[in-house]
Amino acid sequence: MTKTQKQLDKRIRQQLTLACEQIKDTVKDFSFLTHSADLNNLPSKFKVSCYFIDDIALEQAKQKNQLYYIEQLICNALASLNIHIKANAISFSKQP
Repeated sequence: MTKTQKQLDKRIRQQLTLACEQIKDTVKDFSFLTHSADLNNLPSKFKVSCYFIDDIALEQAKQKNQLYYIEQLICNALASLNIHIKANAISFSKQP
């Protein structure tokens, strides 16, 4: 990984950590998020996985339309780094 890529990776992790903390503060039973990225092929190879404590929590978030809020928060956090992903790059499931 080049120095530039390491710096970008660090900024991505910082932005996603901030987004995760904000989500945890506002969405009940949200657990954590992870990401995978090919820094040579952004944004097409960028994925974010969001996890809830169980299926019930995920279903409640769907019913309250909170998944859209989460998608927008993540997309905006990445857009601040000039990484523009589509909502379909974000997945939701129960905690493994």
